[in-house]
Amino acid sequence: MLMFKRLALSCLSVLAMMAYVSAGAVEIPKKDAAKTLDINQVEPAKIPPPRTMTLEPGEPLTAATCLKCHETVKTGKVKPGHFNIECLSCHTVKPGGGGLCAKGSVSFPEQKQCLSCHKKDKKLINWSFAEHSKSGGQCIDCHEMHTSPLIKKTLPGAEKIQKDSVACVKCHQDVTSRLNMSSHHPVKEGALSCISCHNPHDSNKTVLKSKSEQCLSCHQAVRGPMAFEHAPVVEDCMTCHTPHGSPNRKLLSVSQPAVCLQCHSIAQGKHGYGAGLEPALTSGTRTISGAVLRSCTNCHGAIHGSHQDPLLRY
Repeated sequence: MLMFKRLALSCLSVLAMMAYVSAGAVEIPKKDAAKTLDINQVEPAKIPPPRTMTLEPGEPLTAATCLKCHETVKTGKVKPGHFNIECLSCHTVKPGGGGLCAKGSVSFPEQKQCLSCHKKDKKLINWSFAEHSKSGGQCIDCHEMHTSPLIKKTLPGAEKIQKDSVACVKCHQDVTSRLNMSSHHPVKEGALSCISCHNPHDSNKTVLKSKSEQCLSCHQAVRGPMAFEHAPVVEDCMTCHTPHGSPNRKLLSVSQPAVCLQCHSIAQGKHGYGAGLEPALTSGTRTISGAVLRSCTNCHGAIHGSHQDPLLRY
């Protein structure tokens, strides 16, 4: 009963308000659509004048002149090899009417300028054959000339990522997405970096060891030689695995048993139910076991090779 009384009072209140407004007691403001903005009344934005730097006649251009504006270079952690080098050793100043700070007046060093000093570095012995060199990459694409900041959170949850990997994932976005998959090498956790497997200044063509040899340098538990070897382990680990990340367990490119069935067929005589007096005659009619279609490694546990069993079961 109380509920009906409250409902009736609410209806009466609404009706009274409508009558009050319709009688003209309350004037509802209307938006003036015809009103326009006078641009003459708008105060122009206060744009700071461009920074300029001029030299007095006969005044030399030194690092002290540059550091008057580039304070972050002065206060930052400068690389030891570049600390006592003049700015003009790497940067080229182009004379112009806009002063030293005009756009395009100072150029960044190119690859040949970097190699003029770093040509004796043993890491660059095969730089001419490297993929980064052939693709037109410049040193400053990966290396900071003045500082080496560690950019965190380049990957989700990558607070511990190493600085070498930060430079790589900026360009290799396809690899970045794989490092976020459920099964991945621990790059964003900081246990590995990209240069643990890759040499950015070298080429795969100049390396004599195979891809499997690169993997087995860490995965010692599956290293051979074995009495009974599994061919993909010797030839190429990436026949079954994808190195950066996969939605499947253990970095498998395809989940089991499909990854095995790419090369192997299921022999019904060995993987089917039942037994008879003449197994060879009835093997083609046996039903394939459901366990076989779930995981091949349930029986073939020594999938990377065995010293005892040619069927790689143990």
